[in-house]
Amino acid sequence: MTDARLRLRREPDFARFWTAQAVSLLGSQVTIMALPLTAILTLHSGPLGTGLLFFGQYLPALFFGLHSGAVVDRFGKRTVLVISDAARAMLLAAVVVLAVTHALNMPLLVLLAFFVGTFDTLAMICGQAYVPSLVDEPHLMAANARLQQVSTFAEVAGNGLAGLLVQALTAPVALVVDVASFLFSAVVTATVRRQGAPEPAADGEPEARARDGLAFVFGHPRLRAITLCASTSNFFSSLMVALYLLFATRTLGLSPGLIGVLLTVASCAALVSTGVTGAANKRFGVRGTLVAAQLVMAAGCVILPFAGGPLVVKSVLLMLSHGVFVVGMVAFMITQITYRQQVTPQRMQGRVHAANHVFAYAGYAIGALVGGVLGSTIGLRPALVIGALGHIVAAAWLLPRRAGVGDATPAAEVADVPA
Repeated sequence: MTDARLRLRREPDFARFWTAQAVSLLGSQVTIMALPLTAILTLHSGPLGTGLLFFGQYLPALFFGLHSGAVVDRFGKRTVLVISDAARAMLLAAVVVLAVTHALNMPLLVLLAFFVGTFDTLAMICGQAYVPSLVDEPHLMAANARLQQVSTFAEVAGNGLAGLLVQALTAPVALVVDVASFLFSAVVTATVRRQGAPEPAADGEPEARARDGLAFVFGHPRLRAITLCASTSNFFSSLMVALYLLFATRTLGLSPGLIGVLLTVASCAALVSTGVTGAANKRFGVRGTLVAAQLVMAAGCVILPFAGGPLVVKSVLLMLSHGVFVVGMVAFMITQITYRQQVTPQRMQGRVHAANHVFAYAGYAIGALVGGVLGSTIGLRPALVIGALGHIVAAAWLLPRRAGVGDATPAAEVADVPA
């Protein structure tokens, strides 16, 4: 791992991509808090309204996910990323203008979130498919760890920044930060020399089709199990995310600024996970690391519904819940993305990541809607308990009989690539 890290420092194209992602993710972290708070504080939305907002943002993955993968494999990845950044900047700028002119309403916010989610889908699939074009295969784990460190930094710095901006400027105006970050990302990404051009198909091989990614994922026992685990996990995570800010602001009575600070402190725990994930994979294998990660996520989530009492107590419980969850989530993300990149042929990277994305975000979309309904009917705390326990259910997909694996070593798992 040490050699890989040293080599990544000498990869100028990856460094530019990494820089663009760092700034973009920092801005997007502001949106993650500011967009639902626009619904809650500006438009006075309840649980069902926030659930619909998240549903609208995740729904494009179901509609366009597979086709996005075909687009990524057919065109230059650099171009796709630049267009996606520019489009998201314009859409979020529209939210700000409509809010400032008092023309924003909930249906319009959900519609704009849907279009932002469309380009989020394209950019996320493209970014994961682009990395193998920027670094050699032995360095993928290190590259993904670097990108996850960027995501962690964005969460650490972005939560506090988001809370302060929302409190000082109002939630919709805070979105200006993400507009600027997307424009910066587009400019820097455009300077990457390697375009990630599509590889020509081998002689006699049919033209790329959107459904090829699904066939590859579900024809590969380990990828199938990991994809179903991720989708189930995302369903229950999204169920909780749809209710999180409502619970923190209305049930616990915390201000946006304090929530941001608490999440910033808690997110520092992810730095531990980025440092030990590689060692965990060597020690426990891909499956063992993924199962452990899901159980850690469940342990963190189950704390949240019981937060309450004096300000200090509920603040500590909120930090502990988020910190433990993020440790498991980071390990899960690094491990499953790296494994998928390693076993997928270069010419199919976009379509395979798209197939995974469709199922992952199907879980997000449906979970957000179910979360809104449960929060409105049985209450926020019971709904959060259901979401927390669901991560244990997600881990069941990775049991040996379901995953089609025994106690294979990581090397054996990676070597078992379909022809």
